[in-house]
Amino acid sequence: MNFIWAVILLLCSATAADQRENFCERNETIRTQVPVIKQRTIVKDPPKWKVWKKSQKITETYNSEEEQVTHRLIRECCPGYLQVEVGLCEPVCSRGCPAHASCASPDRCECISGYVSARSHQDGSHYCEPICQTSCPAGAQCVSPNTCACRDGFTQLQPTGDGVSADCAPVCQVGDGCANGKCIDVERCSCNAGYRWDKAEERCAEVSAELMSEEQDTTEEIAESLSTSSTAAFTATECPEDYVLFRGECREKQFNSNEAGCLKSGCGAHQTCLESGTCHCSEGYVPEETSETSGVLSCKRTLLNQILALNEATDDEDELNPWTIPIIGVASGALFVLLIVGLLGGRRYRQERAAAASKEMECQYSQKTVDVDEYVP
Repeated sequence: MNFIWAVILLLCSATAADQRENFCERNETIRTQVPVIKQRTIVKDPPKWKVWKKSQKITETYNSEEEQVTHRLIRECCPGYLQVEVGLCEPVCSRGCPAHASCASPDRCECISGYVSARSHQDGSHYCEPICQTSCPAGAQCVSPNTCACRDGFTQLQPTGDGVSADCAPVCQVGDGCANGKCIDVERCSCNAGYRWDKAEERCAEVSAELMSEEQDTTEEIAESLSTSSTAAFTATECPEDYVLFRGECREKQFNSNEAGCLKSGCGAHQTCLESGTCHCSEGYVPEETSETSGVLSCKRTLLNQILALNEATDDEDELNPWTIPIIGVASGALFVLLIVGLLGGRRYRQERAAAASKEMECQYSQKTVDVDEYVP
């Protein structure tokens, strides 16, 4: 019994901690006008005809109002969260989440149990892919957690023995349906020995012994070339903290709520897609002047990047590009002209300052004396 109460207490404390994470506290200043009773002393003068009377000091009470300042602590949902009917603060995903995903944090979605995040090959957006612990057979795909189904163009075979399911076989309906061959993929036949695929009639046609020997030699050469070439696919073994390992790939645990902009459609040349879904010119590039008026971002190289890229301006035969020397000559001439103009301008400026300073320092000596008392300007 004590163990059960301990588990319940632990769960309650964990739930309370989760609730506190989504709540924020702030101080609020409250200013109110409250009625108060005050006292004041007034001086009452006697009538003018009673000269023997003195002034009297009278204390009286009166009603007034004063500003009262109080402070209180307000506990409310943090930005990006919304309080629901049960009093909890739940995250808000303004653009929604895809199927089989829930809003895990403000504008961040996470796939529910049994699904893992994946990116669409069409627009690059995220969706939740079902997880099948056991790989699906050839011609089948995972349609829901631990559930496989035949892909389009495949049909379910009859189970053998005591089995309840069987593999998926491709369907070939073209021509005579692979009458003299075997259907190896959707609408793809492999002809039997002594037959060759006829494109015009879309069927396996019988061939002569001479043609068969030529085709056998060609098939052996192709098989030999395929056996000598192989590619090794990279598989990950460890993933960063915010990723999960799935089929040798690192998949994101959370992703933006229904990505917009370049996260779906991508960016143009020399552009980088930011997390906000907007495109930004890559390093070494700046937006063109027409980008603001047209509303379409177009990036060009900076002047420094253009000069540095001249060394890489070569053609396919690794020869010097014919435009390289003229561009270098024009750029060098422009820099030389700017240098000469700067030196001449600086020299003239120094001369003008020296002439102005010599005029201010000129003094004239005179032996004429003036009586200060008699001098009138």
